[in-house]
Parts: sequence; C-alpha cells; structure tokens
Amino acid sequence: METLTIEIPDKEAKIFKEILKKFNVKIIKTEAADTPNALTVKTIKNARVGKGIDKPIKNVRDFINSL
Repeated sequence: METLTIEIPDKEAKIFKEILKKFNVKIIKTEAADTPNALTVKTIKNARVGKGIDKPIKNVRDFINSL
C-alpha cells in the first residue's frame, strides 16, 4: 500500500474524489497544519546539530532540563 498527499483546488475536489472512489481508492482527510513551515523545519535541523544552542538536542527531556 502507498500513501500519497495530493493538493488540489477546492473547486476540483468533488470531481477528483468521484474518480478516486470509482477505483476504490481510500480517501483520508488531513489537516494542512500538521506540516511544519519551512522556518520550523530549519530550526529543528539546526537544533539537532547544536547550531544556535550550547549542544545538539538528543531528546526533548534533556533539552527542557537544560533551560
């Protein structure tokens, strides 16, 4: 099984969903807010290598304790 995320215009969604249902494709609605923005992704990557903080973050508990 493969999971794909496809963004389509709202006005085309109805037609697209009808086509997918015809081929027995399971439609799962997700929230766009689940995906972090580019700044958040960059900040996480920098924190993991220690950029901008004292040392790399290995786990959340150690990071919180260091504050």
